[in-house]
Amino acid sequence: VCSSDLLSSSVSGKLRGETGVGEFRLLINPQSMFEEFKNAFSRPNNGHVQLILINVVVFVLLAVLYVITTVSGYGNFFTLVHDQFSLSPSPEIFIIRPWTLFTYGFTHSLSDIWHILFNMISLYWFGRLFLEYLGNARLIALYVLGVLSGGLLYLALSNTVPFFQAHAAAGMVGASAAIYAIMVGC
Repeated sequence: VCSSDLLSSSVSGKLRGETGVGEFRLLINPQSMFEEFKNAFSRPNNGHVQLILINVVVFVLLAVLYVITTVSGYGNFFTLVHDQFSLSPSPEIFIIRPWTLFTYGFTHSLSDIWHILFNMISLYWFGRLFLEYLGNARLIALYVLGVLSGGLLYLALSNTVPFFQAHAAAGMVGASAAIYAIMVGC
């Protein structure tokens, strides 16, 4: 069942005068979305909003740290901190920082706001759909498994395939692998 099926059933219920009008409003009502975020950690079955808040808080904290270190002339300190969260393609660095296999999935590039914006919008939409049918525990488990499998695939490809070896970046950040896992899981 796709989100369009859920939306069309709500719309058709509204047009026929059946119950579901409130359900339709909940899908597009921005006020209810803000209420969801406001009470994210006190409500059950709200894993997608909790994951979004964690990603946004990490992004904002890193942005504030970037501004402070840049203004004060200690930009290298920000690079040191950011490297502790990003997944390096180098096996030597990965062995020293194994936690980056998990933390890169909550860290986003500060140079492109669109990356985190579209990741979080996708997580919200597909997360709601996923929660409707499979629940909170499975959503969080799939998010974590998506992060881990994306990181392992990145490490494998950037160290074995010549094309990826030549184009390996300084490190990988972002929740894209986890978002794709949730999209496929829907």
